[in-house]
Amino acid sequence: MIDTSWAPPLHDEVLLLPAGCQWDAVRTASAVAKWAFQILDGTESCAAIIDERMACAYWLVPAGDTSAYVHWERLRGHVAVLGAGPGTHYVGVPPTHHRAGPGLHWRFPADWSGRYLAHPYYLGAVLASAVRIAYGPDAVIAQCPLCERELERADAVTVSGRSGPADSTPRTLEVHPACARTARLRAHQPPPR
Repeated sequence: MIDTSWAPPLHDEVLLLPAGCQWDAVRTASAVAKWAFQILDGTESCAAIIDERMACAYWLVPAGDTSAYVHWERLRGHVAVLGAGPGTHYVGVPPTHHRAGPGLHWRFPADWSGRYLAHPYYLGAVLASAVRIAYGPDAVIAQCPLCERELERADAVTVSGRSGPADSTPRTLEVHPACARTARLRAHQPPPR
């Protein structure tokens, strides 16, 4: 289970805290955040940090959980994941009572869940949609439907197959050459009942 119980320490000024210790941070431009909030409000209902000066938003997620989410790599260029690794990234964390600008402040949805940490898998899926809405369908790097890793369109092969048990009939798939055999084998398996 993902632990989303972190809360900021009580303080009156913006604190610079290191990402990758108690949480990782996910940063995106305000244009993407605007669309993401429309999807997240009422579903994820977690807090976000708004930096109007830099025109960006940060979501905090449990430390280390972003590394297991393969879709983050598809969003690079539009979404940055700040966590443990070479170099330390610091994020300005405003006091909880800073709920409006100017300056760094928290954004809480109307039906806020009380959580300061977002679920990384859900947030990643929402941000992928928000990036597509804000910048167009080609803004997100293609993904192989079998292994879910980044797929360069120039390297992709087109096959008729099933990406998984949810596909009741074979369909046209763009996959890695190494995944093509698996897709073809699944095409000849009986559909799930």
